[in-house]
Amino acid sequence: MAIPYNLRKLTSSESKLRIFSSNNDGQLNESLENAAFINGYDLFTYFPAKYNDRNKKALLEDLMLNKKYVPSKYDLLITRFNPRQLPNHYTLDQHNDLSKSYSFVSNVFDYKPTDDSNSVEWHMNFANCDIFSYYHSSLLAQDELQVLECPLLACLREYLIKQDNATDKGDQYFDTHVIENNSPYPILICNVERAVDLNTKNLYGNKFSTSSESTVLNSYTLLNPPQIINLIAIEAPKYGYGSYTHQQIEYILQACFTAYSAAKVLANTAYELKTHQSVKASLKTYIHTGWFGCGAYGGDRTIMIVLQILAAKMAGIDKLIFHTVTNNCENEIDVAENCLKQIFSSGQNQLSINELINGIINKNFQWGASNGT
Repeated sequence: MAIPYNLRKLTSSESKLRIFSSNNDGQLNESLENAAFINGYDLFTYFPAKYNDRNKKALLEDLMLNKKYVPSKYDLLITRFNPRQLPNHYTLDQHNDLSKSYSFVSNVFDYKPTDDSNSVEWHMNFANCDIFSYYHSSLLAQDELQVLECPLLACLREYLIKQDNATDKGDQYFDTHVIENNSPYPILICNVERAVDLNTKNLYGNKFSTSSESTVLNSYTLLNPPQIINLIAIEAPKYGYGSYTHQQIEYILQACFTAYSAAKVLANTAYELKTHQSVKASLKTYIHTGWFGCGAYGGDRTIMIVLQILAAKMAGIDKLIFHTVTNNCENEIDVAENCLKQIFSSGQNQLSINELINGIINKNFQWGASNGT
């Protein structure tokens, strides 16, 4: 594909230089596989969404024609990171560090910012292996909902699938997969406009496509101004059975650790994109997550709490906010927190990663079944 000459976009090398100028992390050079700053308005203009579902088409048309939505002319940033090796050891000091916390909230993502102006927040996208690849379909699961609420994500997908291996300026091809050879390659997207707030109470999952157009149009609100959000896309293991294996647990830890570390590395760049100001103070990193791989993929909810908290501790994330959707999750939370309390035996100050994983294997967490969404 020949990229339209007036699409405002930095090449991969130019984008990496811009990121490096905002960050002095020594590991960034080898961990950042690809990056692209792209003008949001140009994406919307040259790569329009191509919905197959009638209700998604109707919502977008209503948003543009009746609500007069037009995206800003600011850049978004898409990045892809190489897998990051898990640390050799997990220490008791890391485990007990109260400055790195987690909390549970009984709601879905609302994307409202915290009161801490020196923080950068990220929300998980529980991705298919190929990001946003089902956005156009009749399904409305978490991934498709984020694309519907953030119209530029559909345009970004259209841009990415129209690449070829010889894009102009000799630019590096951007791989859209978050897993490769059974290893995680997280994709992080900064400075995305969330322009739609859709009430999914009676629309989530397969209900969306069978609902009337009027029901869908009466269930959304235009956000003006839009919320500016940052997303982390990784894929969970899927359709397992029996007990969790060493390989499965290690993959989940590595995927989350790589993604969370990348979010921390990109904090300065994300802050500057959103505020149009240079960073003047040390930034905290907050990550909003939830039941990663526990819906259609059939993962166990308790082990996913445990592994995400451990990965956040390893990555030095200041706060992990776990959205449980409902308030009837006390049992899973209690079992997970008891497991975390038993990670270290008396007198132990550190564990090798293999020791840590084997301890979790001994808890005999079991795969569940897909919920069909």
